[in-house]
Amino acid sequence: MFIIRIFFASFLVFLSLPSQANDIDPVHYAYSNYLGSGIYHTTGQDATLINLPFSLVLGKEGATTYSLRLPVSLGFFDFNFENIPDLDFPDSVGTLSLTPGIQLNYQYTENLVIESYLDLGYARNLTTNRNVLVHSGGISSLYSFTVNEFDSIWASRIYYAGYDGLNYDAADLYAAIQLGVDIGLPVKYQLFGYTYQPRIFATAFWYFTEVDFDVLINSTQSTPEQSKVSLSNSVEFGVTMKFDKTIGYSWAGFDTIGLSYRFSENINVVRILFSFPI
Repeated sequence: MFIIRIFFASFLVFLSLPSQANDIDPVHYAYSNYLGSGIYHTTGQDATLINLPFSLVLGKEGATTYSLRLPVSLGFFDFNFENIPDLDFPDSVGTLSLTPGIQLNYQYTENLVIESYLDLGYARNLTTNRNVLVHSGGISSLYSFTVNEFDSIWASRIYYAGYDGLNYDAADLYAAIQLGVDIGLPVKYQLFGYTYQPRIFATAFWYFTEVDFDVLINSTQSTPEQSKVSLSNSVEFGVTMKFDKTIGYSWAGFDTIGLSYRFSENINVVRILFSFPI
């Protein structure tokens, strides 16, 4: 069964200068499937990615479930969420990322699931015609527990992501630890005929090395100037609605809607969520 979860992510800086962006290659879009969805904002500018993390369950053997990961990300220049109410959608794609991989979920105990994945894929900046090889892997534990009727999930993750330029000099790698808790309130409501449970969550990220982004800044010169913004350790909190059943088709739907805020020293993020937030 295909599970398609559509995320909106907005990434950094170079939106207002698409015709000039050919001179600079902001390659942070290669991380779009791993940093998380949201409106990433810094130095007063944004860019937008739509993430489509397709997945296909291959089978189950004992306590282990095997899945094929097929995440796709599309990036757009000159577009952000302010354009949505006016239906002012972009007419061209600026970046494309395809990072297929394998995921294993092992039901260790009734309350504990161990997840692991390994991805190897490709990302292309269509404005610069440059390509990067993207690779990532990680392992997670999800522990379910209940305290005073509040059903909760404690998540612990460690993962890495990196990229290498194809036929040009570009490379970067980062690794992170993530800890968080997702708590369901002991109530349920209905929205458009769908029953949902309100949930709250908080999570923190510790990066072994800072994640550096090449970005464009406004300049009085005829061409934009290049600068770097570093993503340091960050904290995030938010609220979600967890629906009892999938909204939409089984192969193209979602069971969670939420909103969160992530902040660090240099970057602030408003995330729109369509899946488990941690």
